[in-house]
Amino acid sequence: MSTVTFNFSVTLDENEFIKVEDHLFTTRDSLKREEPKVDLINPRCLAILKEFEGRLTMGVVQEWLLLSRALDQTCSYHSKWDDHKLLEELISGREHPVSWYIENCQEV
Repeated sequence: MSTVTFNFSVTLDENEFIKVEDHLFTTRDSLKREEPKVDLINPRCLAILKEFEGRLTMGVVQEWLLLSRALDQTCSYHSKWDDHKLLEELISGREHPVSWYIENCQEV
């Protein structure tokens, strides 16, 4: 059995994706099967990331996704987090323990 590599192009609307370094985050789940550097993200998260476009790195995005999961698991899914504040802290490079985010980043 042999493998064949296909190159393809796709047109996405501005509200369907954000590019961070060499990764593409999109709401179009069919693209994930086509390209390993395409990551599926929900529309709410995409909208938040769009607000920080040009300031994001893959490290910041990955840290935000992990931190969001950790906060949800630590405190329950009923808590609402201020994702804007989380991202501002991560982009600025300030390092905090998860407990700091719990105390300072809940939405009011």
